[in-house]
Amino acid sequence: MKNLIILLFGAVLFAAACSDPEKDPLQFEKITKGSLISLRGQAVANLNDLAFVGAVDSFSVSGDNSTNNFEFQADFIAEDPTTLAEVQVYGKATESGPRQRVGVVPGSAFVDVADSKYPRGTFSFPMTAVLAALSKNASDFAVGSYIYIECDLLLTDGSVIPSSSIVNSSLFETGYFYPAHNLLIRAGQ
Repeated sequence: MKNLIILLFGAVLFAAACSDPEKDPLQFEKITKGSLISLRGQAVANLNDLAFVGAVDSFSVSGDNSTNNFEFQADFIAEDPTTLAEVQVYGKATESGPRQRVGVVPGSAFVDVADSKYPRGTFSFPMTAVLAALSKNASDFAVGSYIYIECDLLLTDGSVIPSSSIVNSSLFETGYFYPAHNLLIRAGQ
């Protein structure tokens, strides 16, 4: 009986200590869902197409890219979809090279669509503008090489979710969800 009373007294003390948020080392009350963009549309099909070899789009190293656009669609997945201020898109000529801004897609460009519960945005940049941002010509790339695209999210509270925060995007990949923070454009004939 004495052990039962001690056990109950200990449980009451433990429960009282855990009710104080300052004594909760994990701070569960402050944990919220993350904000991500998820690839949609033709770009997802391109990822699964052997001709693209893991890229969402391609360009020609020997042809005319003046009418070619780098394009993809993405859903903004967040607990509060109104928190997206803009998506900043950067390109890199090599995986470890410096990032150059390709363009920006404002949060207002993400709109409700019938087939998703999240707002969807369309990204479209002329391939010539992507190459110009990198200070490269298409012929500077070898067939089969890539341009590396990174997308950072700027939220309305001023916080930035950099593409580098998506450390291992393959952990998230499913048939429904593929993060659009780190993408590839493949150089083709």
